[in-house]
Amino acid sequence: MSEPGGAGAAFAQVTLAQGDHVQVVRTGRDGSFRFRAFEGTGMLTVKLPQGWSAAAGTREVGPALRGDLIRADFVATARRVLRGRLLVAGAPLPEVRLSAGSASGSTDAQGLFVLEGLPAGVVDVRVEAPPLAGRVEMPAGPADVARDVSLSVLDFGSLRVSRVPQDGFERPISDWLASKRLGRPEIGRMERLAALVGLDPAFRLAMVAPSREAARGAQAAAVLERYLTGPALVPPERVLFAVAEFTRPGHLELLLTRLEGPR
Repeated sequence: MSEPGGAGAAFAQVTLAQGDHVQVVRTGRDGSFRFRAFEGTGMLTVKLPQGWSAAAGTREVGPALRGDLIRADFVATARRVLRGRLLVAGAPLPEVRLSAGSASGSTDAQGLFVLEGLPAGVVDVRVEAPPLAGRVEMPAGPADVARDVSLSVLDFGSLRVSRVPQDGFERPISDWLASKRLGRPEIGRMERLAALVGLDPAFRLAMVAPSREAARGAQAAAVLERYLTGPALVPPERVLFAVAEFTRPGHLELLLTRLEGPR
């Protein structure tokens, strides 16, 4: 009784009922169990320990001869919860969507999140906008883990892209964070870049913040990307986020770039 290829549900109660004969055992640390059967068919019933669940808790077995060894595989799922803050350069990243394995959720205004249904082992925690990722290790069995997750921000120079000779667009980070309304010239410059990125499969739009303002830059980039992938119709996989020394302090820059071949 275990997760597919994973941890076993230790100390679960398994009952085998065959007519008037009832046997009860506990699973071992690896989730395994076995019975010596009486003659005939029977019904296996599983009672899982706290923190485990299974889609099916009963199974018919047999027909068996007296003394036959009875085993059965049950798929069980451990409940793993991760709660904490999402951090960029030590500062919380509020109001973004994140996912880890098949679990997904959002951070609140303080950067706090709760994800439930995570797999065991090392899990990638990904943010949709801006595109960022971190890692956390989850235990083998059921667990409620309180841990902050730090996201890595790449330097623009480490990206395998080169700048396309087109005018970029920059705006104060504070304007993005204050949800200041965009002017017509700003909208025009952004939408021009959004249209250009669709002309070549290798083109990418890079949102670049100053190296010393990664946290605030990431918050501003989250707002900008929602505009790019919403009204401007840019596919999310065409948008990058990085930091650089060349970006003007206090500003978030949007650049048209092209993917380079392997170095």
